[in-house]
Amino acid sequence: MRFTSKRRFDAALAAIVVAWFFGGRALFSGPDFDVFVVQATAFLTFVFLSAAISLGPLARLWRPATRFIYHRRHLGVTTWALAVFHAAVVMHYGNNWKAANLLEVLPGQTFLRIPFTLFGVGALTILTVMALTSWDHFLHAWTPRGWKRLHMAVYLGYALVVVHFTVRFVGEPPVKWRLLGLLWLVALVVAVLHLAAAIKEARGDRPAPSGADGFILLGTFTELEEGRALTVHVKGGNVGGERIAVVRKKGALCAISNVCPHQNGPLGEGVVRDGYLECPWHGYQFDPCTGLGPPGFSDSVPRYDLATKGGQTYLRAS
Repeated sequence: MRFTSKRRFDAALAAIVVAWFFGGRALFSGPDFDVFVVQATAFLTFVFLSAAISLGPLARLWRPATRFIYHRRHLGVTTWALAVFHAAVVMHYGNNWKAANLLEVLPGQTFLRIPFTLFGVGALTILTVMALTSWDHFLHAWTPRGWKRLHMAVYLGYALVVVHFTVRFVGEPPVKWRLLGLLWLVALVVAVLHLAAAIKEARGDRPAPSGADGFILLGTFTELEEGRALTVHVKGGNVGGERIAVVRKKGALCAISNVCPHQNGPLGEGVVRDGYLECPWHGYQFDPCTGLGPPGFSDSVPRYDLATKGGQTYLRAS
């Protein structure tokens, strides 16, 4: 997997931000500057946040999108920076830096008796925690599973953002239905991508049957090309109902865990490069026959024994 370089990705993000603000101001010169800055930062933050949480399911549905997952954290931190900028201009222009003013909203701009502004504060708090813990130090300290659980809070933050702008616009007549409809459409696309990816994953997760002879039938891999991998969901044995990656290396079939220890990336969607199966998310490599990383790296993944009988490949259950 060839990843987009960090410089090119960051340059593209910078170009989008510059074009958004300067180009937007040139096209929409009518609103006062303070109104424009508040709205421009809000909309771009929402677009970037939608893109950040859509990269995962999009990569499941459209493989070329996988190369951008390598920079998902950069996109997430950029989104957080825009959110902080938006909060700053709101506090400066709209609230005179007085926190109590956040509670002063129009009668219709509340949901469950909570002002729409507090939903935004909640979302910003979640994004701040995620940005501050996005570094590998916390990933290793909390283990990938614990770190991943914390960062799943991004979906709660996204929901709070949707509630935030919905209550904000619906509560201020005349309602800008076209603008609100466009924002809802973006949120709907995000939801559809996640649903479609979940359905695709569920269809592929048909557990391989466990046999009474200590072998688990995985299937036929005669069409698996050299240097390629395939994900198989195994039920029982020493795998514990998890997915494994079956890899063809130098003509032979090998099997290792499908879960990359870095950020739980899908190793079975990677390719063999220089003798190592490369995770499509961040480029971590493991020998598909031993589960070990390259020399000098201590990371490893579980490996499993395979046996081929009559063209069928089996996994040793113990």
